[in-house]
Amino acid sequence: MMTISAKKAWAVTLIGALFFFYSFFQTNMMAALHMSLMQEFNASAGSVGFVSATFFYSTILFILPAGLILDRFPVRKIMMANMAVIILGTLMFAVSRDLFFVGIARFFSGIMGAFALLSCLKLASQVQPPEKMALASSLIITIGMVGGMLSSVLTDAWVAYFGWRWALGLIAIVGALIALVLWNFVHIPKERAAESRQLDIRARLSVWDSLWIVIKKWQNWCCGFFICTVNLPVAVFGALFGINYLTQVYDISQTVAASITSMLFFGMIVGSPFFGWLSNCLNQRRWPMILGSLACLLLVVFLLYVNISSLLLLFILFFAIGFTSSAQVLGYPVIAESNRTDVTATALGLAAILIMGLGYGLSLPLVGWLLDSELNSQLPLQAYHSAFLIIPFGIVIGIVLSFLIKERAK
Repeated sequence: MMTISAKKAWAVTLIGALFFFYSFFQTNMMAALHMSLMQEFNASAGSVGFVSATFFYSTILFILPAGLILDRFPVRKIMMANMAVIILGTLMFAVSRDLFFVGIARFFSGIMGAFALLSCLKLASQVQPPEKMALASSLIITIGMVGGMLSSVLTDAWVAYFGWRWALGLIAIVGALIALVLWNFVHIPKERAAESRQLDIRARLSVWDSLWIVIKKWQNWCCGFFICTVNLPVAVFGALFGINYLTQVYDISQTVAASITSMLFFGMIVGSPFFGWLSNCLNQRRWPMILGSLACLLLVVFLLYVNISSLLLLFILFFAIGFTSSAQVLGYPVIAESNRTDVTATALGLAAILIMGLGYGLSLPLVGWLLDSELNSQLPLQAYHSAFLIIPFGIVIGIVLSFLIKERAK
């Protein structure tokens, strides 16, 4: 097996994580564009919520094919193809004159979401030794969270200065620069990449056998639903409705609201390694998951039903919600530990389908529809609180399921 120096392995891993960074940036930029799209196209919150969700529908459709493709073709070429698609999708979004074409553009951009994390993890597995994969995975996810944190703030600032169409043009330019960096610096020794693919081919079950092994394991469903429900605050507040909620309920500027919303992702950046460290110290997965989700539930209820008059408290509260919501990351190692190695990616794909399908694809249009219904008959505060009931209700389901998760063998 051809060796690669540790320094170069980490350079390839971390530069490759820019692919996930850009995907997560794209995932969350709609929060800053939401009001502009409603005004430009004279659209309802539900309509814009559905258009936003098309990104996640395409992600869901391509998650399982993404794993199969990554086993058969070079990761670098797949990354470049996806970058080309999402840049073209962003430019199509920028010039769209109808909300229907905005939805089509977001659908094509969402294809990248299916490949993003899987591609980065696959790339890391080809250059990193097994004992470094846990650290590599956590750093990749952290870099992705940075993209989510910067998304609302930068997009909102660009919309304010240049308008939403030119802001999308700038986002496309950023994507082109990232693609150029990936093309020039992400290189894998051909012998090592070929050997990795040959090992995958020899170990691989048939598609249907892999799916059946994963689907029939209750642990996979429990973990997938846990991750999905505990991620709801990030999905609802971070991806679409947080900025509008803060501007309409607390009467603050969109720029300040975007900064507050970004604290969700900053909280996850800090919280993800913390919960990983806590889990390893306790040699437990389930109890940190339970405690984190319980704390997240209490914080969300506090946000929705306590009158908050301090901007500083809002910043702290959104950070704390992101921090406690990051307990969800423990669901991924539980899935990995609960499945045989040749179906781990498929099991993680099942979790991703639940996260994207229910956590984003269903929850965002549902919240938008509830808002449209409630805003006609209630004040903004009561309307948002009624629509956002889906968040604490979902977290309660996640907490119940977390008690059913089995610990790994000691």
